[in-house]
Amino acid sequence: MTILISGAVGSDKVSVSAAGIRQLFGNMQVLNMVLGDRVYWYLKGMANEVDIHTAYFHGCSIDHKLSGRSYRTVMFHLSSATFQTVKMKPQYPGSWLLHCHVTDHIMAGMETIYTTIEKGEECV
Repeated sequence: MTILISGAVGSDKVSVSAAGIRQLFGNMQVLNMVLGDRVYWYLKGMANEVDIHTAYFHGCSIDHKLSGRSYRTVMFHLSSATFQTVKMKPQYPGSWLLHCHVTDHIMAGMETIYTTIEKGEECV
């Protein structure tokens, strides 16, 4: 599964820009993934020079490379005009929050839910 985050949160083959943030507040489709699958998130910061985003993944960690070194974390900082591919391998079933950790962005609803299920289960 590939997911593009463009200033906000998008799903497989769909991106949502910061201008479309109002669509995210509890109205976006739930992102579903299977435990053990490799999930690639393409993060992209599109804002002005003072606007930053911190994609925070509850329930799962992400792996990324920076300056040739590998890191594991639950949050990735995005400045303006930056991008990063991060990899996730979900290990725990459940519904998890994914949101920007900037207070103004949380208040504006820059959040969504992603669900991880056991192989063979159906998402509800």
